[in-house]
Amino acid sequence: MNQKKANYSILLYRLLPLILIGLGALLRFACLGVVPGGIHQDESFSVLNALGLLHEGTDTAGRVMPVYLSDWGDGQSALYSWLLIPLFALNGGSFNLFLARLPQAAVSVFTLWSVYWLIKRMFGKNAGLWALFSLAICPWHIMMSRWGLDANLAPGFLIFGLTFFIKGLDKKPFLLVSAFFYGLSLYCYAVIWPIVPIMLLLQIVYSLRHKRLSIDKWGLLSALLLFLMALPLLLYVMVNSGLIPEVTLPFLTIPRASGYRGSEIALLPSEMWSNLKTALRLLLFQNTGSPYDILLPWGLFYDIGRIFIAVGAVLLLVKLVKSFLRREFAWEYFLFVQLLGGGIVCLLVTARLHQVNALFIPLVLCEAYGLWNTAAFLLKKRAVIGRVFTSAVAALYLVCLVLFQRDYYTDYKDTVNAYFAIGIEECVAYALEQCEEKGIDTITVEKGAQWPRLLLYTNTLPSEYLENVVYDTPPAPASFETHGIHVNTRINYDAINSHSIYIIYYTDVPVFEEDFTLTQFYDWYVAVPKA
Repeated sequence: MNQKKANYSILLYRLLPLILIGLGALLRFACLGVVPGGIHQDESFSVLNALGLLHEGTDTAGRVMPVYLSDWGDGQSALYSWLLIPLFALNGGSFNLFLARLPQAAVSVFTLWSVYWLIKRMFGKNAGLWALFSLAICPWHIMMSRWGLDANLAPGFLIFGLTFFIKGLDKKPFLLVSAFFYGLSLYCYAVIWPIVPIMLLLQIVYSLRHKRLSIDKWGLLSALLLFLMALPLLLYVMVNSGLIPEVTLPFLTIPRASGYRGSEIALLPSEMWSNLKTALRLLLFQNTGSPYDILLPWGLFYDIGRIFIAVGAVLLLVKLVKSFLRREFAWEYFLFVQLLGGGIVCLLVTARLHQVNALFIPLVLCEAYGLWNTAAFLLKKRAVIGRVFTSAVAALYLVCLVLFQRDYYTDYKDTVNAYFAIGIEECVAYALEQCEEKGIDTITVEKGAQWPRLLLYTNTLPSEYLENVVYDTPPAPASFETHGIHVNTRINYDAINSHSIYIIYYTDVPVFEEDFTLTQFYDWYVAVPKA
């Protein structure tokens, strides 16, 4: 009987990585196209650009295969839209919300495997399991994986780059794979451009110093690959710094953005100090002011997670200092470099949430490091205490997860649906039907619906949009035409008339209910003239 129990425990231990990855996948893929409902305005731009590139080879500004895409004028990283193109192509060239979010969810699940392998290689299987468990149930990682914001690809690709860098210390060809993923990370989010070369330099110098790495053909080829992948973005910075003109080739554009954000990078010590305080407030109070960013009281990592982040950070720094004093190689150094990179981002930009997302997986790894070391210490003192600790802490985390999921699919779902404008898609479809039925050729939409959603839901491609758009303040349109319908992107309340169908928010119902027939879709209404 005891032997059977032991065999069962061994089997469970072997299967635990797959079980945890399966749990993580379930948390990220369940109802992916339904919760959150609607679509975030930035998310809709990734989809619009992907559809434009798929069908016409241009982004929403009509640029041919730009290395940095157009959105609100200040640009958008291109990788997310690139990943969407083959998915939409397989779907007959059309969009649906599940596919729009699939790249982010998939990258997040692959990140779970990457973190497990990375920490297992560094510290052993038990540490790897703690890292996998911590990230699989992490509130921040679950929430960000469930909607398609381009910037949220960056943490995963940074970890992919590190994972294959560590693999490359054992087998040199993997350095090329590492360079490839670090190169792709640059197309995830512009904020990490300054930290990628810094982290790589620190990792390379340390590995050379401890003879884990040597300068050979694999290292040189990897450096060349990364340089070639980064070159278009280096030219993009030069174009938007006024050093060279916009580069337009038949197959590629390095564009000048109408609202280049390079000036937002803090350079003065006072600005950096202000940004650091903002980041510390975010980590302390875990509230950005955007209800869809963080679900309280669970926050980014649960309160218990924040305790072990602190424990892990202290233990990591102690081990790192000891290794430097003894001139010993320590895997903790590589975790510290990731923390340092995230910290530099916190100095350079004002933290709201995704702006400093490069910091969050390193913090989860600190959490896992604290959990693993605490469990190992207690097991060494007395095995039964260590097992009780492991079971009790895992159970407490799972209770937090269950309660977090309850809130996520109830109160949070209702809140985020409003912010993601659920109902607009149905409103647009119904308004177009009514235009055909009533012989009306104008739709006027409340500004809060946001024009990227209107372009998406009316299936308006860049060529048609750019042919007839009338700008308000570029690049925001005052109106455009699609399939013979004139679309106004805001309502002039002093000139409401019966020649237009209106899409309105529920707060405007009293203005329209007397002269219009109202049809409700969640918080939004379609107002059709009665006469």
